[in-house]
Amino acid sequence: MKTLQAPLLLAVLALLWVVPTGQTFADRYIVGVENIDYRPYQAGHTGAFEGFGRELLDAFAAAERLELDYLPLPPSRLLPSLLRGRIDFKYPDDPAWAPARREGHEIRYSRPIVGYVDGTLVLPRHLGRPVNEIRALGTVVGFTPIAWQPRLRQGQVSLLENADFSALFHQVTNRRVDAVYANVAVARDQSMRLFGRPDALRFDPGLPSTQGSYRLSTLRHPEVIDRLNAWMQAESEVVAGLVRRAGLDDVWQD
Repeated sequence: MKTLQAPLLLAVLALLWVVPTGQTFADRYIVGVENIDYRPYQAGHTGAFEGFGRELLDAFAAAERLELDYLPLPPSRLLPSLLRGRIDFKYPDDPAWAPARREGHEIRYSRPIVGYVDGTLVLPRHLGRPVNEIRALGTVVGFTPIAWQPRLRQGQVSLLENADFSALFHQVTNRRVDAVYANVAVARDQSMRLFGRPDALRFDPGLPSTQGSYRLSTLRHPEVIDRLNAWMQAESEVVAGLVRRAGLDDVWQD
């Protein structure tokens, strides 16, 4: 068999590199997410990202022809990974978290995606207790009780961290802590899973709490943030439907 002559061989190779009309390659990005069970917002504890956050970002990516690879990481490693360029985006994020560590970095944030309330939860019979009766506060490792920071710094309250919500809930039911500080919607979800009822612990609005919104953040791709903002505005009904389906349309209420 005769070998192909050089000009013909080059022509064949060139054809192999031609992309058919209408076919394009999607831009690909790495999104750093939390490797914890934070349902109904999101979950990454199994190694796969799922929940509301995944559904929303996937819908955006499909509409904009982007490819998003989700990388579950410990919450404490997410911001450093973003600042060092190891991930393209961080979700969830909030400019109010660790503001000192963000100084000097031009982080770009999306518009609010979904609201959250982080608050103090107690046994139902302890609702209405004054703040000075809370001496021991429980939380999950990596979750900073921002609203309690002044009292923690002054030594008025001690903090006990737990590996997961199961251990956290059992600490308060066994009276090892007086209250727990957690995301209110997540605590309701975990209470239902652990005890078969959503109100084993109750959010006490009279005790320290904070509220805000989860956002997508980036250092290197502000143009994608602009596209996300435009998509959320144009597809507000789609976003609202995802929020309702996750049961997150009443996060400001108990």
